[in-house]
Amino acid sequence: MKLTQAFPIAMAASMACILTGTISKQPLLRGLGEIAALGAISRKILANQSQLDENNQKQLTQLTKENTCLQAKLANAQSELDKLEKKVKTQNTCQRLYLSKIDKLQHQQKVIVGNLAQLREKLENKTVPQSKNQPKISQKPTQPSSVELFPDVPTSVTRVYIDGNNLSFALDSLHIEVDYNALRVELSQNTTATSFKYYTGVFSPMTEGQKRFMSYLEHLRYEVIGLPILPRPDSHSVKTVGDDVKIVVDMLREVKQQDKVILVSGDGDFIPAIAEIQRRGATVTVVAKKGMLSQQLSEIANDVILLDNIQYKIAKCTKVNVA
Repeated sequence: MKLTQAFPIAMAASMACILTGTISKQPLLRGLGEIAALGAISRKILANQSQLDENNQKQLTQLTKENTCLQAKLANAQSELDKLEKKVKTQNTCQRLYLSKIDKLQHQQKVIVGNLAQLREKLENKTVPQSKNQPKISQKPTQPSSVELFPDVPTSVTRVYIDGNNLSFALDSLHIEVDYNALRVELSQNTTATSFKYYTGVFSPMTEGQKRFMSYLEHLRYEVIGLPILPRPDSHSVKTVGDDVKIVVDMLREVKQQDKVILVSGDGDFIPAIAEIQRRGATVTVVAKKGMLSQQLSEIANDVILLDNIQYKIAKCTKVNVA
């Protein structure tokens, strides 16, 4: 007989014994009834506990199976994510290589255009000597051809002035290491002739690291202007002397009408110089980090490029901030 069926019978018999013993004043019979009732209740509790443990075990087994299934799905998702990340890195590397090749082709194109311009000038200046005995042949004036063999070379120039200290602080704030070739390609878009000047502080004598860095930039066709680094009189830190002044002097001396100037700095000290070269007819684009860009400088510039928006195009790698 099952416990669920025996429990009511046992309880009924126990209660009958207790009731009979109470009425007939037989303590022994009453005690036996109470003991039987307690035994029935104990068995019922144990049976319920056993059933509860069995249900819990089933639920635990089911949860274990579900957890194993979820772990497998998570592992598959992580594997797919790793594959996607590798694919993205590969595509970014290929993109930088393509941009580098495009930059080289653009440079070769500029060289070819310059050579063609020189050749055209030589052809125009070259005169063919005419023989004394040869009669002059009158020629009718011909209409100038609408198609020129050598197109005119654009006279406007894009000039890029990079404040190295300002750029270095901005890159540290973005936690990236810049690919200077990618930076050159990014700033050279939609231009026909470009000059790059990079202003940086150097120790005297220069360290080996500074020599390698300057040689690397010169290899990428940057013109590097080194300025002295001197200690501050009121502290133990150092500063680059005259970098902003040198940039302003070069801009005012070099920039002509219709030139395009790209200033990589957010320093508001350049505002008067920017206003002057704009008065001459040049356009100015400012490249800076969002939090390091002077409000007045951004308002006076013809265009603003935020490093925050192009950091993934010019980054060689991302620095991990462990602080």
